[in-house]
Amino acid sequence: MTCFPEGLFMAKNKDKEVQLTASEKMTQSVDSWLGRHIKLIASIVIAVVAVIVIAAIVTVVVNNNQSKRYEKLDAVTASYAEFSAMDGDAEGYAEAKNNVIAGAEELAKNPKNYPGAKANLILADMAFDDGDYNKAIELYSLVASSQTKTFLREVALMSLAASYEENGDKAAALKVYNDFFDEYDTESFYSSRALFNAARLTEETDKALAISIYEQLIAYFESYNSEYAKLAKSRVAQLN
Repeated sequence: MTCFPEGLFMAKNKDKEVQLTASEKMTQSVDSWLGRHIKLIASIVIAVVAVIVIAAIVTVVVNNNQSKRYEKLDAVTASYAEFSAMDGDAEGYAEAKNNVIAGAEELAKNPKNYPGAKANLILADMAFDDGDYNKAIELYSLVASSQTKTFLREVALMSLAASYEENGDKAAALKVYNDFFDEYDTESFYSSRALFNAARLTEETDKALAISIYEQLIAYFESYNSEYAKLAKSRVAQLN
């Protein structure tokens, strides 16, 4: 049996104790750090969970509110359709009108969301029908500026131009029609109509330019069997 000095044996054991792998050293370091900061970690975890829960609650509330707004819009739209079909001297006409206005005004407070913008559009249409073109212009402008990425902007712009014209401001109407075509080119459902109206209003000041616009309309839309292209051909024949 070989004997080793006791000091040498202890030294070797000591060497073994300190010969840890890199992963073991990291584990010891992490364990030590976790032990010192366990309360902080617990607080952070609780805060993160709270944020997730709050976000989930907010999402549910927002979705519920949005759903309610669309339900109210459906009700207002249905009421407006019924009112529009009524004769002006029919019994209950005034009450029906007031009900539509009240429901629309409640939604119209936030024109940036679709239900609010559509409600403002209904109020604008009602003002237009009543001959209150200044109010119609204000509301159509509001919808157009707040709904830059929806079809409501196109509807509002065309109605805005019509309101300007009915209000006697043909220059403003012409500008809206020209700006509309500049913005949407041939891609909008209303493009041919906007171009035709631009030409029609231009006739009064520049017949040659009006003919040029009509010919542009024909070139763009005749192949689509557009009614406005047909009207444009008729106007060119008359003007020449």
